[in-house]
Amino acid sequence: MSYTYTVPKRKANRLAFRFLGTIFFLIAVLQFFTLMWGYSKHPMITMIFMLGLGAYGLYLIWGSLRKAAFDITYHFDEEGLTVTHHYGVSKYSFDDIEFVTMVLADEAGIFYILNVKTKRDVYVIPFTMKGKLCDAIYEFVNARIKHKDDEEETK
Repeated sequence: MSYTYTVPKRKANRLAFRFLGTIFFLIAVLQFFTLMWGYSKHPMITMIFMLGLGAYGLYLIWGSLRKAAFDITYHFDEEGLTVTHHYGVSKYSFDDIEFVTMVLADEAGIFYILNVKTKRDVYVIPFTMKGKLCDAIYEFVNARIKHKDDEEETK
């Protein structure tokens, strides 16, 4: 038995974040040149504004390049979890998965969140209008991972 779930991401969102980050960074560069040429009446305030705006612009650009900004496919099978993303494939066995939790985000049962924590990464998987699939994946993974309570009982 295996489950496959894809979280689609919009390309327009990535492009909008990159565009907005570039605009913020260019405004910071222009502020730098006005500061250097002496056109600023308050150089310290201009420098603080310039550094903050430039850093936020770079943060937006960097955030649009992270692997969570692209489509991600999660494949749960008997071997473990396989995550296919823009930068390649990450494979985790059930020994690598530390815990899994399921969150019901609203009372109507429309939005579910599955948190999967591995030794290297934390995956937050949103499920909209797919509560049964989220519950099935949670039960599938939770039955196969090692729990701390099980380890204490075997000692």
